[in-house]
Amino acid sequence: MSFYTEEGDRSAIQSEIEVNLPEGYIGTKMMPVTTVAEKAGSAAYATVTADSTAQTGRSAGVAPTATQISNSAKTWACTEIIDRAAITPDEVKQIGSIEAADKIGFRWAMRQVLAAREALIADVVLGTADDTFDAAKLRTDTQTAMDALRLYPGKTCLAASTFVLKAMVQNIAGDSNIGPAFARIVTGTNAADAVLGLSFKAWAAGLALFLGVDEVLAGDDAVWNAGARAGKFSLVKVDDTNDPLSHKYNPVLGKTITFIPDGTQGWELSGVADRTLINNFYDAKMWIDVETYNAAAVYTFDGVSV
Repeated sequence: MSFYTEEGDRSAIQSEIEVNLPEGYIGTKMMPVTTVAEKAGSAAYATVTADSTAQTGRSAGVAPTATQISNSAKTWACTEIIDRAAITPDEVKQIGSIEAADKIGFRWAMRQVLAAREALIADVVLGTADDTFDAAKLRTDTQTAMDALRLYPGKTCLAASTFVLKAMVQNIAGDSNIGPAFARIVTGTNAADAVLGLSFKAWAAGLALFLGVDEVLAGDDAVWNAGARAGKFSLVKVDDTNDPLSHKYNPVLGKTITFIPDGTQGWELSGVADRTLINNFYDAKMWIDVETYNAAAVYTFDGVSV
C-alpha cells in the first residue's frame, strides 16, 4: 500500500467532498458564481432606474417624455485564494489509506479557501447598518426594508449567522407582545417556551413566515458573526434566475467572478508527494473577484444580542 498521494491535478476529487456541514456556505446564493475564461476584464451590469410619475395631459403630436435606461460598466480582476494541508505518510497509516487521507487533506484546504470567499461576500452583505434590531418593531422595520428593496428583482432572503438567528428567535419569543403571535405561527400554541424547544429548522421556517420573507439563510458563525459582522442580519434581494449573465439585464446585488482555468470548474486541486520532506501536500486554489453591482439591494440591521 502506498502512503504517498497521487501527484498532479486532483480537481476531479472535489465532487466527492462535502465541506462545512451542516450549514455549508451561503454566500454564492446571494452573489452567484459567474465563470470567466480570463483573470481580468470588464462587465456591463444593470442598475435600478428610479420610478417617475407617468405623464398626463400630453398634447397631440407631442412625443412623451422619455426616461433613458442604460447599463453601467465595471472592471473585474480575479485574485488567487490558496491554502495547503499536509499529512505525513505515518499519519496516512493511522488514517488507514491514502484515499481517505487525500479526502481529509483536500477537505481542509478547500474549507479555508471557501471560508475566505465567504468572508468577502459577508462583508458586502453585512457591511453597512441601515437600522437597529428591535424585536417589538421587527415586522414593521422589516417592511420598511422590503419597501427599500422593492425595485430589485428576485427572492427576499434574510441572511445571518446561526447565532444571530437564534438570538432573534429568543428575543422575539421573549417579547410579551409579539412572542405569543410568533409562537402560534411556529407551534400553533401560545407557549413561547414551546418555540424554544423546537429545532433550528422550525425556527428558521417560522421566522420566514413571521417576517414575510421567502427564505432564511443561516451562515457559519465563524464567518457571519465575526468581527464587524457580529450581531448583524440583512434582508437581501437574491437573484433567482440561475443565469450567470443575469447582471446584464437585472439589477442584482453582485456576482462572484470565478476564473476557470480548465474550462469546466473553478477549483484547482493539486497533490504533491514529497519524498525529500517525507510529507504529502494538498493544495486548494481558486481565482475569484467578488463584485458588487447594486449595493442598495441589501438592507442591514445591527444590534442583535442575547
